[in-house]
Amino acid sequence: MMNYIKDENKKELTLKCVDLISKTFVELGQSKSAEEIALLAQSLRDDLLMDFPSLSFIDIENGFRDGVRNTDLFALNVKTYYKWIKSQRQLIWDNETVEPEQQDKRLRYRSRTGTGTKTLTEKLRGKIPTKEQMKHLNTNT
Repeated sequence: MMNYIKDENKKELTLKCVDLISKTFVELGQSKSAEEIALLAQSLRDDLLMDFPSLSFIDIENGFRDGVRNTDLFALNVKTYYKWIKSQRQLIWDNETVEPEQQDKRLRYRSRTGTGTKTLTEKLRGKIPTKEQMKHLNTNT
């Protein structure tokens, strides 16, 4: 089960943001003071809670990863990370109705492999429950 930003503990989310901001600065070959990192992490936390509550933190991490590796935006600031997160969100939205095998490979981390969800869905697709199954369902609710 995926934990969404809106369900995160605020203090833990802040710490995750500090780690992500620090890691991103290292990946970009930049250094900032602890105060600057803390301020940017608080800003990121607030933006996540306000504008991206239905994403998971791993979505955010992958947006940063892709942003660092595939864009020319080498200065980490609010505008930059906001673009990266919006791009990741759009990627997720664009692949919501796509079959798992056809989804963008950047979303592999969201795979439901091993959960049985796809198998169960395939087995039930187009099946109508029998009267006996319906009776069983109604008595257990």
